[in-house]
Amino acid sequence: MTLIEQVQRLRVAAVAAHDEDKINRRTGELAGQAENVETLIETIQRLSRGVTELRTAHAALDTDLGPQAPQLAANLHALAEMLPSQDADAPLQALKVHVKAADGFVKGLRKSVEQAWTAERNREVPVVNEDLVATLSKSGIDVEEIRIKIEKAQGVLNILNNRAVPESGDVARLTAALESLQACGKQIAALVDPVLARVITGAQEAAGTPLSAFTPEVLTGLSRLGILDRFWVRLR
Repeated sequence: MTLIEQVQRLRVAAVAAHDEDKINRRTGELAGQAENVETLIETIQRLSRGVTELRTAHAALDTDLGPQAPQLAANLHALAEMLPSQDADAPLQALKVHVKAADGFVKGLRKSVEQAWTAERNREVPVVNEDLVATLSKSGIDVEEIRIKIEKAQGVLNILNNRAVPESGDVARLTAALESLQACGKQIAALVDPVLARVITGAQEAAGTPLSAFTPEVLTGLSRLGILDRFWVRLR
């Protein structure tokens, strides 16, 4: 092989290596953009569900962002379908600009949805005297149904508080949980009035409850609850 032939072969090999490197870089860029588009599609779909859910509660949302989300999602779907057939030599600048603009929109929509959902979750939570429920249970009063309802409602609230964007039905779940806690509070109040509650709670403390607290009304209440025989007098 002549020197000229060797040089020509090296040149061909160099061009091939350059082309391969160019193709690899291009493939990597396209794969990265495709992943970005897919992530944006998933995010905007999740946020759109959040917008729909928050509208059921008439939450304050950015009125300009919500209606644009479906069209943007459709555009991104079209872009995702087009990427695999993208010409190897076609410039990516326009694609990158499109993806960047979509990302900016999604960030704005996410902020609006998260703020509205936070405001919705910040409704006043009814206060339930769980210590009293535990005390009543120790006293032999059947409050298991109430306790289960309280735990279930609090479990729902914990799940919703850890969810940045609401899913379908979350507003109804939030409302139901708060109403359940409120109903439990009323059940406890109807079961044991404050005076009777203080006597029962005090009786389980080390110092006990003074005998003078056991008025005829209290004795009647304890009898009605079926726990009168669980109390006894102790000399100090």
